[in-house]
Amino acid sequence: MEQMYTKKELIFQMFKIGIPVAAQNFVSVLVNMLDTIMIGAVGEAQLGAINQVNSLYLFYNMFVWGISMGTVVITARYWGQQKIDPIRDMIGLAMKINIIAGLLLSAVTLTVPQLVMRIFASDPEVIAYGIEYLRIMGWFYVFPAVSTTFLSNLRAVHDVKISVAVYTCSCFTNLALNWVLIYGNLGAPRLEVTGAAVATAISKTIEIILVLIYMHKFEHRINFRMRYIFAKTKEYIPSFIKFGIPVFFSEFIWGFGMTIQSAILGQYSKEFLAAYSLVLVILDLSTVAMCGFSNSSLILMGNMIGAGRDQEARKWSKFFVIGGLGVGVFMAAVIMVIRPFAPGFIVCSETTADYILKMLLVCAYIDVCYGMSWNLGAGVLRAGGDTGFVAKIDIGSAIFMKGVLGAVCGLLLKLDPLLVMAIVCSDELLKAVIYLLKYLKGDWLYHGMTVHSEEPETE
Repeated sequence: MEQMYTKKELIFQMFKIGIPVAAQNFVSVLVNMLDTIMIGAVGEAQLGAINQVNSLYLFYNMFVWGISMGTVVITARYWGQQKIDPIRDMIGLAMKINIIAGLLLSAVTLTVPQLVMRIFASDPEVIAYGIEYLRIMGWFYVFPAVSTTFLSNLRAVHDVKISVAVYTCSCFTNLALNWVLIYGNLGAPRLEVTGAAVATAISKTIEIILVLIYMHKFEHRINFRMRYIFAKTKEYIPSFIKFGIPVFFSEFIWGFGMTIQSAILGQYSKEFLAAYSLVLVILDLSTVAMCGFSNSSLILMGNMIGAGRDQEARKWSKFFVIGGLGVGVFMAAVIMVIRPFAPGFIVCSETTADYILKMLLVCAYIDVCYGMSWNLGAGVLRAGGDTGFVAKIDIGSAIFMKGVLGAVCGLLLKLDPLLVMAIVCSDELLKAVIYLLKYLKGDWLYHGMTVHSEEPETE
């Protein structure tokens, strides 16, 4: 058995994994923020349309991410055991599922874009711009099925720098093309919403090309090839269903809940939608550190448990729990600092500016909740194998808080949109409290996740 981490070594490994993950998300969200500012300068209806279309993409992305992370919790343990073949097979299984999902989404958005947009918006102008965007992006939804699955699983084997390189290149290509195509710079036609769609499509194409080149030419830890999509994975199905599928449902229901949230809030005015579009990007930007931190705890603890170092995992779980809350509080403070300047990020009316200032107070509250719920649910408890419990809480809270309460407050009672936003986002507070109680109880570490292991079924 390997020697236990010292605190210095653990922090080094945490930053080694967490900083590239956070940097990748920071670049992606920063570019999305600049995209929002660019399209926001064109008009509020255009901004609202792209935000609502991106709510659909978030729904799909959470599906892809959920399946990918469902394999990561298992591949992290295989890496702790230094078993490579199962890692390749698990990535192939996840990629196969995600490609099928991407093809289905493309079929729907290309054949019935009007129906799709009516789900997410009621304003005719917003719907029209959304259809314009979907007619282009619908052809490219399958690409993230490959890139996201591969890059996310590389984290389990501590190969994280390539993700930063790929997404940085993709995102800044998108940003540059937006500047050219949205406004018609450098002699290009002014395409506005269509230009934003074309820029995103090109960036996703570049993303998958870079991933395939790295996969076949430079990656040597697991040597994954696309043919593993067709590998026989029958022996891994039971552990994937027991431990991986709950992770999928947790991630998917989060995306589903955010989609419901956007659909409910999309019934309000275009001024509110414009503010919501900007604030969502700011909120995403504030969560990148929490994402990196929770990924670090998931991977490091998964590696420890896979190597049979249970007591070490339990010891350091306390560090991750406290640290996650600290990161959430810090990012809430950052939001309060930038809050007075946020309305100036886009061209907007006084009504929209007032909405932005008030929404950011809600966002500061959400960040504190994220700091606890993300790191416990997506980090510590998930690494320990208690994925079924986490999934039940995620599903229940999303259905009740975002679905039932959101529909009653937003669609039936038509309460103030800011109050509705605060209510539907409070699912994170509910989850944080339940996760903490489960963690303090101590029964969250399970074995039997990997195939042909010497591990006992329970601790």
